[in-house]
Amino acid sequence: MIFPEDYKQVGIKDGERRGDPVYFSTRYLISREGPSLYEVSSRGEGFLRKVQDLRLLASGSQILFYKERVDTRNRTLLIDLAAEVCLKSGKECGPAHAAAPGAGTVNTVVFHGPDEHITFVKDPDPSQVLAIDVLDVSPPDPPWLLYVLSRLEECGILSDLMVRFVPKVLDIRGYEGEGVYYPCRAAGLGRSLDSDAVLHDRPKIVGCEVSREIFLAGHPHSEYDLVNVCPLSSSHRALQPSRPFLTRCCRSERRGPAAKAGQLGMAVHWGDGAWQIALAVRQLAQSVRERRDGR
Repeated sequence: MIFPEDYKQVGIKDGERRGDPVYFSTRYLISREGPSLYEVSSRGEGFLRKVQDLRLLASGSQILFYKERVDTRNRTLLIDLAAEVCLKSGKECGPAHAAAPGAGTVNTVVFHGPDEHITFVKDPDPSQVLAIDVLDVSPPDPPWLLYVLSRLEECGILSDLMVRFVPKVLDIRGYEGEGVYYPCRAAGLGRSLDSDAVLHDRPKIVGCEVSREIFLAGHPHSEYDLVNVCPLSSSHRALQPSRPFLTRCCRSERRGPAAKAGQLGMAVHWGDGAWQIALAVRQLAQSVRERRDGR
């Protein structure tokens, strides 16, 4: 897959004029005539450089100009859109299926942004998007962590990371019943430790280690059952990651790098806001990619 790191690396022109200079940052050049896509090597100093070589990457019907304006900073979106276009044209996507110049199916999609900047994806490979499991509990619905991540995606804070979030949610409403107590009334469920008297001889506490401590603080030496629903430590099947993961915990000392089920993860505090969550996603993505690259 060829996907420029920044659209400043992509130039576009109407016709084929090989003698024209290019900006110093130009690594790829698109000619509407043809159309054609080239990899550029240039020499010289200053803002304008002399073209030394143009290597043809795609041409003719291999190139499609996407009709709608899209966010050219949203790398996951562009890979998905390009992959869909390529598949519809009859081409399997990914580096193993890269077509040579002259082939007839689409392998390159050119995108325009609202600001008229352009970029492209050649041989889109969705497997290069980093999938991250998001471990959380419901209610609320949607769970807070997934809600914040969706807002961050909408405003473009994470657009450059090339990540995809996979929900893994435990619905704790399934534990409702006689003798069940939840940590607090905020969940909108049944009895809670913060607002209801514990009247049962052996209550079932649906919460975490902190919930247990709260219960024992008011009922020392009492018998109880604990259903651990902390996304970071619960053994419930719904909260077992199968890939790098992001989750939250109410113990502030657990904020930061984490591990579960053999997977690398990141934990945020239960009350962390959008900015702390965005930083955690960035740190996780960087750590996972460095480990995969052997750095």
